[in-house]
Amino acid sequence: MLIPSIFVLVLLPMPDPVVTVTAEVAVEVSRTDEVTQQQQAAATEAYEQLQARMEEAWDEYLAPLRDAKTPEQRDAVDLDPAKSPAVIFIAEMLKFTKDHPGTDACLLALGEVIRMSSRDENIFWMTEEAVETVLVDFIEHDGLQDLVRFAHYNPPSTAILRLLRGIADRCESRDVKAASLYSLGKLLGKNDKTRREGRDLLNRIEKEFADVIFFRETTYGQKVKGDIFELEHLQIGDVAPEIIGKEIAGNLMQLSAFRGKVVVLDFWGNW
Repeated sequence: MLIPSIFVLVLLPMPDPVVTVTAEVAVEVSRTDEVTQQQQAAATEAYEQLQARMEEAWDEYLAPLRDAKTPEQRDAVDLDPAKSPAVIFIAEMLKFTKDHPGTDACLLALGEVIRMSSRDENIFWMTEEAVETVLVDFIEHDGLQDLVRFAHYNPPSTAILRLLRGIADRCESRDVKAASLYSLGKLLGKNDKTRREGRDLLNRIEKEFADVIFFRETTYGQKVKGDIFELEHLQIGDVAPEIIGKEIAGNLMQLSAFRGKVVVLDFWGNW
């Protein structure tokens, strides 16, 4: 990130006092550039240890669900939200970001803080703090793509939207910009008041970032086609698109033939 240039202003004694710029100091060093390899290695090792402890805690926390043999047994499992590893480890994860600023591991930890805190209003201040750190210290970091690629699964809070807008506006990487615009468009598309803006962002992605990889071999151009269709045809109150197929007895079925009737559709599939 470029830290704004600092201008030193000196008032020189003259018949008519004026302000004269006598020096300009340009500082163009990011926090991540100041981190040594030793600090990176230490932070990575510490983060891996923290993640291992958290994964072990998740295994223990979810053990009752894993051990349940029947749907009835799973329904009977009552997990205590206060004992969730997300609650127990979030303060430690936030502290980690302060102990290892500017490191690659710090960005990973910030992503964890955002994910764990964005659904709990009581600790929402942690989301805001983590977002601010990302925008200040990591705006040009390659790891931002992984941070925002699936950010649309977070609630559309003010902090999350600010994160995505800030990255989309200021980051030069096409991969990162496409990821942030996509998540922003998806979140905005969920709200009636912002749906038009969300639709416009998805259109922009289709025009400007269609060749950028979303995940694995899928491009954003391929990804947004379904999202645009959903915004245009699958909103509450819209007429359902036509479906033609075979019903369970093998006879032809056409969805429009049921118009005016109460219909329950059961979609299922195997992976």
